[in-house]
Amino acid sequence: MNKVFTLLLLSVLTAACSKQAPQARPNLVQKGEAAPQLALSGIINAPVAELKSLEELKGKVVVLEFWATWCEPCVANVPHFNDLAEKFKDKPAVFIAITDEAASDVSEFLKRTPIKGWVAPGAPAAVFKAYRVFGRPHTVLIGRDSKVSAITYPTEVTEDVINAMLAGQAPPIKGLQGNIRDVENSAAAAIAEFYIGEPESRNTTSDYGPGYYTAHNLALADALGYFYREAEKIDASQTVSDRLKKRYDMRARLPRERLGELRDLFSTGVEKALGLKLQTVKKDMQVYLLKPASGGVKGFSSTKALKSAVSVDGVDFKTENMPVDLLCDMLKKKLDLPLLDETGLKGYYDYAFQTGTRDPAGINSALINQLGLRLQKTNRKITVLEVREQ
Repeated sequence: MNKVFTLLLLSVLTAACSKQAPQARPNLVQKGEAAPQLALSGIINAPVAELKSLEELKGKVVVLEFWATWCEPCVANVPHFNDLAEKFKDKPAVFIAITDEAASDVSEFLKRTPIKGWVAPGAPAAVFKAYRVFGRPHTVLIGRDSKVSAITYPTEVTEDVINAMLAGQAPPIKGLQGNIRDVENSAAAAIAEFYIGEPESRNTTSDYGPGYYTAHNLALADALGYFYREAEKIDASQTVSDRLKKRYDMRARLPRERLGELRDLFSTGVEKALGLKLQTVKKDMQVYLLKPASGGVKGFSSTKALKSAVSVDGVDFKTENMPVDLLCDMLKKKLDLPLLDETGLKGYYDYAFQTGTRDPAGINSALINQLGLRLQKTNRKITVLEVREQ
């Protein structure tokens, strides 16, 4: 069930900050904590062609704008993004528009609609997972101390917000679209709360932290992916699957002393409000195993890189200092069955992979030829989230 969490895992940047301290940064973005590591290549409109790590931007305010050329609200916000980039061009502030689209498509778009900040095409899904991008536009503000100041929507980012961050102050953001409150800063924050309702606009935003979860205009399946990260698959009828695609505004919060019960609160709320029954079970199911091929593993070299980096062009990618998780997460997006890693590759490597097909046979052939790995279809007991109508 690693859906958008699956894209997720697509890790263009996981947590490795260095070989000696691979967990120096968190895997997932969280307000008030250090931002996940970030490596980008092929950057347009920037003084550098690549960003190897966030350490290169320490001391600067960083605005990460996750967007796409096909996203109408994203395109509508380009003038706002440009205005801010222009006003702060001589200040220690960097505006980076990040998309997973190919550089060629982005370059064509920029001919028609220029973007004044840095533009980073071809970002791997791992970046989107690490920064919990469930919809676009999605904005992450990083302070000069490299900590996450806010996860919000582009129109919430104003001159006052950037000026406050430049001064080392908390950004005066009212909340997510004014509909989902910033629960940690709200003076009227409830002791406990669950809410699910029709979205008040089409802008998708989400935010998480100790004891709270908020989302706006987000598919229910994506919210379940957050709370049931251990599940490899969602088992639901077609009717229920269609319901899980429906978008909602959602909130859940509990006191800090009861953080471990947040999923129970959210699940119970969904069950009562929508008439669904949620249950995790172990099931013997058909899966793909990723294993060494008969000729042995190849194409993985011991890394000499001190920083993690991934360059992506369409479906091709090349990594430095990355685990095999990146490959697994990319394959999960293409395959119709859950994928389990049995490669035995536990370290960090430099490697590359290329395939332009979703056909399992074609993917398997590419794996054997390029990496000495293969897909094996078999039955295994995995964790499944069952979603049923009551």
